Amino acid sequence: MMVKAVLLERLTRRQEEAVTSPKRRLLVAAGAGSGKTEVMARRIAWWISVGEVPKQDIVAFTFTERAAEEMKFRIRHWIEKITPSGEDVALGGMYVGTIHGFCLAKLREFWPDDYHNYDILDEGARAALILRGFNGLLGLNVLKGATGLGQYATLASFTQAYDQLHEHNRFEVKLPSGEPPYVLGEAEREWCKKAELLTDVGDTPAARAFAVSAARYYAYLRCRRFLDFSSSQSEFIRRLRADTVRLGRLAEQKLHLVVDEVQDINPVQRELIELLVGDSGRLTAVGDHRQSIYGFRGAKVEIIGGLWEEFKAASDAAVVDLEENFRSTPRIIALANLWAETIGAVRSMTTEPMKHGNKSRTDEHDSHVALVSFHSREDEASWIAQAIRILVPPKAKGARHDKRDGSYRGLTLSDVAIMVRSSTDVRTYMQALDRAGIPCVVRAGPDLFSQPEVLLFVAALAITAGCEEFIGASQNPKSLPNRIQSVLGCAPHPEVVLREAAQALRRTGLPFDNNAGERLLCASKAVFDRIAKNRSLTRNFDVRTFRTPRLQDFLSSRNELRRVFPQQIFHMLLSEAEVDAWDTCEGRGQAALFHLGALSRLITGMETPGWTSTDDYPWQIIGLLQYGSEEGRTEEQPLMVQPDAVSITTIHAAKGLEFAAVFLADVNAQRFPSGYARRTPKLPLSGEIVRQMDIAGLADNANYDGERRLLYVALTRAERFLFVSR
Repeated sequence: MMVKAVLLERLTRRQEEAVTSPKRRLLVAAGAGSGKTEVMARRIAWWISVGEVPKQDIVAFTFTERAAEEMKFRIRHWIEKITPSGEDVALGGMYVGTIHGFCLAKLREFWPDDYHNYDILDEGARAALILRGFNGLLGLNVLKGATGLGQYATLASFTQAYDQLHEHNRFEVKLPSGEPPYVLGEAEREWCKKAELLTDVGDTPAARAFAVSAARYYAYLRCRRFLDFSSSQSEFIRRLRADTVRLGRLAEQKLHLVVDEVQDINPVQRELIELLVGDSGRLTAVGDHRQSIYGFRGAKVEIIGGLWEEFKAASDAAVVDLEENFRSTPRIIALANLWAETIGAVRSMTTEPMKHGNKSRTDEHDSHVALVSFHSREDEASWIAQAIRILVPPKAKGARHDKRDGSYRGLTLSDVAIMVRSSTDVRTYMQALDRAGIPCVVRAGPDLFSQPEVLLFVAALAITAGCEEFIGASQNPKSLPNRIQSVLGCAPHPEVVLREAAQALRRTGLPFDNNAGERLLCASKAVFDRIAKNRSLTRNFDVRTFRTPRLQDFLSSRNELRRVFPQQIFHMLLSEAEVDAWDTCEGRGQAALFHLGALSRLITGMETPGWTSTDDYPWQIIGLLQYGSEEGRTEEQPLMVQPDAVSITTIHAAKGLEFAAVFLADVNAQRFPSGYARRTPKLPLSGEIVRQMDIAGLADNANYDGERRLLYVALTRAERFLFVSR
């Protein structure tokens, strides 16, 4: 079969148009379930095979690493199908990944003398680093005093303002002369204190304090050879604009760029796209304004509207609408289309309503899509648990659902999701499922810290770091002390939390006896002694009481500790608690291990950037505790085997996922739409910069379009069963 025929096999007319379009610039307005990832993968394969574009001249930006892995898999599949036997089917020099990952890679490649040893600092690690220098080097205590906020609220306000400057490419700083010092300590502190923010951020006390801390923080990053998500993008643009030779080479290369989820990009990312494509490169932008849900982080839905207007008018550009939805039944599609009509227009952009694309996926009964009302959240949660048991009986085949090949299968628990607006709302539903004997996993970001198994090891890690009490704002339901009180009903002291969490796990039937709990507590205290005293414990302690050889070696080593590995410590504690026995417990055991895997990924993010000294270790754990419980988000591993359990998730965390059955819960005034949606964040900025960066745009508009888009995303996650409850 000819290459063109292979790449166009079983595509709709609109999909074919998107794959083969010869236009230099293309906007693919891709509705939910329209097969956009497949279209992007085939377009890239078309460029390679038909257009003879070198692989190293192709760049594809995805919103997450999970999406990048899916994209790579599909591109390889199509390259393999069209490549003669014996020839190379690898991606070669093609880049497929996140924008910040691309920027760091290019900084290292283009200017290796300056950036060869730099790493990206993720949000959790950044929180730990800032807390380390909060009162000292960064001077954030001055900003805290000027705003009247608590420590973590000050950190959140500072980082949001800092990110906004970078995401609008408005951050201009003057660093001291010379290279950032490698030697940490006094030399680092003095160098950082000489940094000066040149951007005019206002003249209020809070703005002046912010300017000092922002300059020092950027200098602090440079000394530690880090960049964070936002600064990596503006840093690359700044260096590229100043390097005319590199800019010229990019223009000669004629990059072919694909940008996924273009409805959620920010101004600096738009600027980067323009730089890379220029007047000679090619751009395929893919997105759906109805699914723009990250305005609160700085994404500008107006960007996709501007592209639509520009591409409609330009002779070298085109717009292709992917209207068919291959995911959902006709009734779900019709409901989502009706809801989309309530979303305000984005500039003059028009989008066709979705059409039913999967002819084998039809509605089998009116009751499969329903709106249900209750007097209380507890009644609602109980009904959801009962409904799930009807859809997925414990000892019988689940409700009928079609497969991709047209045959049928029974639903399993992993086909079911309960979606909520906010992660603070999930515990009621967890408890109802638990009473019904239905295992569940939480994908709701920070609500991971409301799981007893997570609190068990969070407490153990806190003990290893010498934390005597968990700290958090009493009025914030997401704070760790409030989560502990809600789940365990005990004081926020690590040792107390460890014991109470152990008892809570025993009540669920997990094999976790008193000996394992006491051994975990003793191991945590021993690790603290080893790190704090920095000497072997063999003189006064018999390390053979522990079951883990690596832990025994760590405690008995006579070598001076110059660095520690938080992930390694976590795994030694897991081994000492014998959590491997939980893997034999279907349902609750699998869910517990899933949650601990998510905690492990948070810890990995904390330790990834380089060196964790014994002095830094406590601050990394404190950062994990504060960031994880209030803002923590982990990206699921793309090939991770999921347990057979119901997913409880926020809508934001469910973006890009699909489920046969969706229960959209707690759709009530003040909670959905959120009562906070229209509140403009109070950032430590004043004057003209506030208007220029449209800080007010971080809040929702009068029509609650951001919340309406969020509900649209929830509705379009459902394949066959959709229940909206209030």
